Formats: sequence, C-alpha cells, structure tokens
Amino acid sequence: MNLEAMKNRLAEIVAKLEEFNAVENFSDADVESINDLNAEYETIRKNIEAKEKVESMKASANVSTRKVTPAVIENKAVRVSGGENMIERNGGFTNAGEFLKAVVSSSNGNVDRRFQNTALESSAQDGGFLIPTDFRSAILSKVQGDESLLPRTTQLVTASNNLSLPVDEVAPWDGTGIQAYWENEAAQYTDSKHKFGNVDYKLHKLTAMVKVSDELLSDASALESYIRAKAPEAMVHKINMAIVSGDGVGKPLGFLNSGFMFSVPKESAQVKETINFENISKMYSRMLPMSIGKSVWLIHPQVMEQLRLMKFDLTATSPVPVYIGPQGLAGTPYGTLMGRPILPLMQNPAVGSVGDIAFVDLSYYTTVVKTAGIKSDVSTHLYFDRDLVAFKFSLRIAGSCPFKAPVETKSGAYKMSGLVSLAARA
Repeated sequence: MNLEAMKNRLAEIVAKLEEFNAVENFSDADVESINDLNAEYETIRKNIEAKEKVESMKASANVSTRKVTPAVIENKAVRVSGGENMIERNGGFTNAGEFLKAVVSSSNGNVDRRFQNTALESSAQDGGFLIPTDFRSAILSKVQGDESLLPRTTQLVTASNNLSLPVDEVAPWDGTGIQAYWENEAAQYTDSKHKFGNVDYKLHKLTAMVKVSDELLSDASALESYIRAKAPEAMVHKINMAIVSGDGVGKPLGFLNSGFMFSVPKESAQVKETINFENISKMYSRMLPMSIGKSVWLIHPQVMEQLRLMKFDLTATSPVPVYIGPQGLAGTPYGTLMGRPILPLMQNPAVGSVGDIAFVDLSYYTTVVKTAGIKSDVSTHLYFDRDLVAFKFSLRIAGSCPFKAPVETKSGAYKMSGLVSLAARA
C-alpha cells in the first residue's frame, strides 16, 4: 500500500468511526468493530510516519497525520483527538512493565481502573488484554527490523481471520487475457476478456510465552526490557522460518514450497554441498527482469565461506571475484553477489539442501496480519510452585505466494520467476 492509499484508508476509517456517533448503546459487535478500526488506524498511521522518514518526504505536509491518535470511545461517541502525551495514549501506564504487572493483578481479581482506557477485551475471540499503542508498536518494530523478512513481503491488514484475493497470472502474450491489437484507421476494435483467479488466506495464530520470576516482576523497568527482547526474538524466528520453508499446516506456506518458485538444477558431477559460479549465474538469469532491482540473496550463514572464495575466470591468469564485500558506509552489511545484497538467515536450510541459497523478490510473497496486532495474556497459576508468571503474546498472520507457476517468455518458453532457488546437492 503506497502513501496515498494509506492516507485514503485513514480517511475511510475516520468516516466509519463517525457513523457510530448516532449509536446510543454499543453492542459487543460494535465495540469489537471499533477496537479493530482503532488498531488498524494506529498501524497505518505508524506506517505513514515510517515511509515519510525513509523517503525523506515533506514532513510539514503530513504533520496532521503524525499528531493524530487512534479513535477512543468517550460519552457514547467516537472521536479522533490529538496532542496527548505517551502516558495518556497508553491509558495511564508509563511503561510495558507497569502494564504487565497490572495484567497480573487483574488476573487475580484486582482489575486496574486504567484498563477502562485501554480496551479491556471481554468478548473478543482470543480474550486477554490489548497491549497499549506504544508498547505494542515497540514489539512490532523489532519483529519488522532488518533481521526480519516480514517487511520485505507484500503486507496486507484485515479485521477478520480470512481474506480472499483476486489473482492475475496471465502474461500479455498468452492470448488468454486482455490483449492489444494494431488496428487500421476507423476499424472496429477487437475485444478481449480477462479471467482472474482467486487465493484464500486463513490467518494462523503465532504465540510466544515468556516466563518471569516474581523478583523480576517487582522491577517494572527490568521486566519491560526482558519482555521486549524475548517475545519479538521468538516471533521473528518463527515468522522467518514460515516465510522461507513453512508447510502451510497451521502456519504460512513458505516460498520454497510455492509453485511459483523456479529451482535451478545442479551442474553435472557437481561436488556434494558446493555452490559454484555456474549455479549463481543461472539463478540470476532466471530472475524476472522487473524484479532484479528488488531482489536479495537469502543464504545459510555457512554459504558465505564459499562465496568469499568464488571467482569467475575470464582468463587463466586474471580471475574476477564474484562476491563483493561491503564497500564503505554505503555498502550492504554482508556484501553483494552479482550486484544484489546478501542476507544470511539462521532459518535457511543446511548447505547442500534446497534453499541454502535463494534469489528472491519477496514482494511476490503476500503476508496478511490481523488489525488487532499483538495481544497479551497472563497466567499466575501455571508456575506457582516455582514463583514464575507466564506472559503470552499472540499474533494472527497468514502468508504465501499467490501465483501457481513460473512465467514463460513469449519466445523460447524460457521459465523465469521472482523466487529462484538451487536444487539439492546432497
């Protein structure tokens, strides 16, 4: 979703919220809808801020968007307000540690009055407490950091647990979709029809449980740092694994299991567990031309050993390095291969297996996240014999590549894709 589309969506959300002004008594369904719109509003707002910073857009033109806070329910009406400080935005909680301590107390029957301002969910499907805006964004910022594949995908947000998307897999030269024709002057236009496919996404529940001792719980500041470090770390690992090699059972379907992926065969008599220049060259040639500028090499860290020593022999006396290390401040942190960035991943399959090296444009991979974002719950009884409290974070997410097969060129039927891997060399 580009910047203009996100701003348009914010306007739509505000318009929907204004419809609730005429409602005298909110039903459970109304409250759930308002909470979902509230969460979506905040997510889009923060994405707008991030895009403005990254692209160095004119901050003054969008200052109103930066200052707007999510919709809140007050006096049986919905309003959008601005100017509140962080504590006000987070319902009176100063930090995540203080919030989580209040969750523990509430589970024992002592419900903190501040939860009236932070959308205590009594009828939501998953139950528990919705994490305040700033605390939730602090966790998501780590999930979507440089080490995560999630921000490289095409991301969609939905308020439901299912999403259906139309898919166009027809190339202009296939003759089965929208066609263009050279016509004589004043001649009748030649008509054509287009047929769309359909892909269904069912959101899966990802959870992270963090056990906390009573001693740590007494120190709100230390608890906040601990929770923020541990929960996102586990979630990043699982999300990356699913995007790369997930089997689609209770989790997203990884690109290695996608019908759109093209697998480059190994060379004849190629030594076990090796990667050579011919492999790299052929993988690069199978990448769709429009995706070259967005593509990245995802590799198992052990593959780096072979890349650093790989050379292309123009002549017997002047071999040319294939791998180029980081070049100054502008260089990518792990260097480049055929001019494209390298990203070592702990989640890639072992050397010699399919996926130990992949050349991908992850914009062809779609992820769908529920608008409610990350939710938290707590158990004060499960580990009472060890003076431990268990905090659980959950996120609903789906993902897959919606396309069923690689693209074939008009001439020669040469197969290409935005997801390219190397066959096994076991």
